[in-house]
Amino acid sequence: MRRLRIVLFLMVMVNNNVLFSQPSGECRVVKEFPNGCLLVQVGNKTYFAITETIEREMLDLKRDLLDAERKILLKDSLLSSYDLTIAMCDTTISNLKNYIRDLEEVLNGYKGLLHDYKKLKEPLFKLAGGLGVTSKDYKPAAFMGLGIKDFRVWGIFQERNSGVMVGKEFRIF
Repeated sequence: MRRLRIVLFLMVMVNNNVLFSQPSGECRVVKEFPNGCLLVQVGNKTYFAITETIEREMLDLKRDLLDAERKILLKDSLLSSYDLTIAMCDTTISNLKNYIRDLEEVLNGYKGLLHDYKKLKEPLFKLAGGLGVTSKDYKPAAFMGLGIKDFRVWGIFQERNSGVMVGKEFRIF
């Protein structure tokens, strides 16, 4: 295990050119910026050096950028779920309208059945009869009537009198 650690350490050092690095020449400042940053040349390479304050600001900006990207992703996912919800609600509303239309058709069918039942409930022919007295002699009189739906024909029969009446029945309530 110890040998493995040594090999890994040597590989890292070789990779970073620590073991085989040549001592570089001189270091000189090429340009100095007003915010404290420097353009530095070491050997044949040029580097840009920044202050800790600028580094902190850059890290803060990077963190703010990542936070904003996360918020945008969250809002995009919310918008897509809202769009899906709206589509589902539109489908539900359409289904409910179809259901209401079907229920109204069923209701109209039941109203038609009620009307037909009422027609069947009332008999087509009716027969009426009764006894009574007329005029001064108080002799008994009989009457009979025959009805077809709302129309009536009555006949009155007495010892010396008889008569016929025709009428129509009207509903009051």
